[in-house]
Amino acid sequence: MKFLIFSMLLGASLIAGDLQVKSGSVSALTGVLGDSKVDPKFDSINAKLSMDGDDLKSIRGTISVEMAKFKSENADRDENMHETLESEKFAMSNYTINGVEATESPDTYVLKGELELHGVIRPLDFNAKITQDDSTVSIDAKTQINVEDYKIDMPCLLGFTMCVDENVNIDGVVVLNKN
Repeated sequence: MKFLIFSMLLGASLIAGDLQVKSGSVSALTGVLGDSKVDPKFDSINAKLSMDGDDLKSIRGTISVEMAKFKSENADRDENMHETLESEKFAMSNYTINGVEATESPDTYVLKGELELHGVIRPLDFNAKITQDDSTVSIDAKTQINVEDYKIDMPCLLGFTMCVDENVNIDGVVVLNKN
């Protein structure tokens, strides 16, 4: 009996494989009322993900970004953004994938998980296109959050004239090498 249990555990560990980041980025897009779009981007994500064989619905794990590394085309605005996000206090943001559900459309899935941002953890789903070949898995995921849900107060200048929109679109793209 012990041999059977050991064999099952060994077989399961051989099927599950770690996925290594080949490339990836996360961008956030919001607007400043009366001004323009704010679109910081981060091009060096960390991920600890695994997948059983070629079963895309078995992807599990965590994707992390360093908040201080989000940059846009405006360094002064980036400084204000990092102050608002308290990037020194809340250095990392993590998205944990707890499940992947297929949709009726080919290669289209829903990532079920939790986003940890600004010290707050909340359930969050991403709509994702996930594809794979013999050596890689590619995930292109999108969602929207309201930063007030994460206890982030967006700044306003001149009263309500120049307020940053609290709704943020998040786009994440990652290419992973299969092991």
